[in-house]
Amino acid sequence: METFDSVLKVLVGAVGVGSGAAYVPQAVRIWKRRSSDDVSLLTYLLFLLGQVIWLTYGIRFGLVEIVLGMSANLAGSLAVVFSALRFRGRAT
Repeated sequence: METFDSVLKVLVGAVGVGSGAAYVPQAVRIWKRRSSDDVSLLTYLLFLLGQVIWLTYGIRFGLVEIVLGMSANLAGSLAVVFSALRFRGRAT
């Protein structure tokens, strides 16, 4: 069972970082189009809130895998939110 737990910890960290990378295409699209009118800012702000809570939980209980994963997700969400705010209402 210890081996399973070790593998699971690695997978949790990898999936967390990988899902953080999932935000990159949206941020890139916003910058390329110079518009975020079709992006739900509320959705990303809610994601951001959840990620802050998970990150706080990971820090509080010393769960490195959660901290790494949520840090990556937080960075991705922030990239989309800041991009969306930057180009809100500026369609070319």
